[in-house]
Amino acid sequence: MNSLYNNALKQSHALQKDLDKFQSGQDASAGFQGQISVSFNALQRHIDEYENLAKRELIPVKKETALTRVGKFRQDLQEMKVRFEAIKKNLETLQNEQNRDNLLRRPNRSGPNMPEHPYQPLSRDEFAMREQSFARNTDSQLDEFIGQAQNLLENLTDQHSILKKTQKKILDTANHLGLSQNTIRYIERRSAQDKWIFYGGMIITVLILWAIVHFIGK
Repeated sequence: MNSLYNNALKQSHALQKDLDKFQSGQDASAGFQGQISVSFNALQRHIDEYENLAKRELIPVKKETALTRVGKFRQDLQEMKVRFEAIKKNLETLQNEQNRDNLLRRPNRSGPNMPEHPYQPLSRDEFAMREQSFARNTDSQLDEFIGQAQNLLENLTDQHSILKKTQKKILDTANHLGLSQNTIRYIERRSAQDKWIFYGGMIITVLILWAIVHFIGK
């Protein structure tokens, strides 16, 4: 249970730093926003797992302490989510204002010497600006895909570590309780299946990362 608490605490501090970075404008890309959203989900899972273990704690003092920590984690998580949405709203407002200013400053191309139909040929500068905008959007989407895949890989690694510790505790408990060898072998088979699921998920994630970089990153 202490490992879950430490993981949740570490994730909470990391999220606070990411929100500070996002709010300061150091990184406001779509990829970074996707990474923060994935981190919210990961922290939520750790809190739920920690709460489930806390409810099964037999020592009243430890149980009360753990449940108090769960309440604090949930409060912090909700406050961070509210802060994240407020930052995104402010950024969207600023972006809309900048777009409006750019439209107002755009030179009027409907002068007397210009044809009146709407399909005007773009100037070299306007074409270059559109290319740059398209490149920025593509890079942002690529960063978002890579960020989500990296967070998924980290979550798989964390889950694998938790499963290994849980398996050891279950086997130790089974030996102390004198359970049959068939029961212990069943637990070991389930652990082996979980291990293969973990490795399969890791391989799929790596392949997705390779495909994104190979096909989209060109």
